[in-house]
Amino acid sequence: MRSLINRVFNPTLRGSITAAFIIITVLVLVLAVASYFQLRQVPPYSDVILSTSSAMSSLQRMTAATAALDADLERFLIRGSEYQDSINKDLQDLGASLKLLQASPETRVKPELAELDSTHFMLQGEVKYVLIGQTGEVSSGEVNRQIVAAYNDIVKVKQLLAKLSDTILVDLQTAARSQGRIADTVLIRSMILAALVVVTAVVATVVVNLRLRGITVLTQVTTAIAGGDLNRVAPEGRKDEIGTLAVSFNAMTSRLREMVNTLEQRVADRTRAIETSSEISRRLSTILDQKQLALTVAEEVQRAFNYYHAHIYLYDEAEENLVMVGGTGEAGQLMLDRRHQIARGRGLVGRAAETNQVVLVPDTQVDPNWLANPLLPDTKSEVAVPIAVGERVLGVLDVQHNIVNGLGKQDVDLLQSIANQVAVAVQNATLFTQTQRVADREALVNAISQKIQTASSVEGVLQVTARELGAALRAQRVLVQVGGDATIDNTGKG
Repeated sequence: MRSLINRVFNPTLRGSITAAFIIITVLVLVLAVASYFQLRQVPPYSDVILSTSSAMSSLQRMTAATAALDADLERFLIRGSEYQDSINKDLQDLGASLKLLQASPETRVKPELAELDSTHFMLQGEVKYVLIGQTGEVSSGEVNRQIVAAYNDIVKVKQLLAKLSDTILVDLQTAARSQGRIADTVLIRSMILAALVVVTAVVATVVVNLRLRGITVLTQVTTAIAGGDLNRVAPEGRKDEIGTLAVSFNAMTSRLREMVNTLEQRVADRTRAIETSSEISRRLSTILDQKQLALTVAEEVQRAFNYYHAHIYLYDEAEENLVMVGGTGEAGQLMLDRRHQIARGRGLVGRAAETNQVVLVPDTQVDPNWLANPLLPDTKSEVAVPIAVGERVLGVLDVQHNIVNGLGKQDVDLLQSIANQVAVAVQNATLFTQTQRVADREALVNAISQKIQTASSVEGVLQVTARELGAALRAQRVLVQVGGDATIDNTGKG
């Protein structure tokens, strides 16, 4: 019961509407019950009218029969027995009408009806005695007394019928007035109910409009947010459904704002990644020295994304060990000075080089194969990206961060792109070095050939050859022997 009361009269919009509906329903039921019991206090007006009409009809028949008996009796006394049948018929009509009056609920309880019944009984006897007296069986004096008595009873019947008719009319008027009072009472109550219903409806409308005003404000806020103003906030503080909706809407807007900010941040990060990748690509195209290339890439990656540390490993000539050729910070310089290297397959860097697959460890504390570096004590996450050309691995780009889960798929995609560019740059630098060596050798051969051509004798040719080869090869002594006769070295001695 308490929960029902709380649900009906709670300060919510639904509770207000429900309370108004219940109040109106109760008012209607109260009026209906009161009217029902008021109407039950008197017989239905239609029944009164029908019963009264039937009684009045019987009174009229009896009055007509009495008048006919009076006239026929007078004719009988004047003209004789030819009116005897008419008198008998009149008496029958009087008896039939009296029975109807006795059966009517409107007249059977009247005291006049009992007197009318006894008078009718005496009248019947008197008239019959008069009819019999005309045969000469009784004395004329007794007949005359019966005639006088019959006329007196006829007058009395007429008076009783008139009195009874007046009484019935009074009862009908009283019933009509009672019905009128009931109708007036019902009408007044209906008007009162209508007034209460109108007042309740007006109050309910005002209350609902006041409560719905919050929906208007909320609609304005949602329209502004839909237009792009994510800083709008719906007013809170209400304890109804609108207040709950405002709280939920503000929470949704806050999450939407965070999502938009996160998306904008992701777009900014992606733009910065593209710019960094483009800058690295531009700078790599101008660097042909491997050490300078590795150092530039490591520093650029660490600076652009604020990583904890970045360094690059390249395979040695035997492709057994990965030698660090570029790193950031003091730790990177110390490892370069120590010619830090990692064996194939060992640690994250070794695994990335051996499998030619990216190795990502979001939390180094839970990876049993992770190798700690005392020079980098704050490493919490690490990713090793192979630097490869097709299936051939040239080295590894290794990035470390001091935040758990600080490295993810987005970082992997970026570093993979940079590693691919580094692989091309390393390959170009290697080809450039090889080409430069070939060009230097050809230039040296051409220079020696030109000097040899300037010699005027065989001995001069041998001396030039020995001297130039010694200088090119940085040898302390070069011996040139022609046949078995002469030997000349680059020192000028034979």
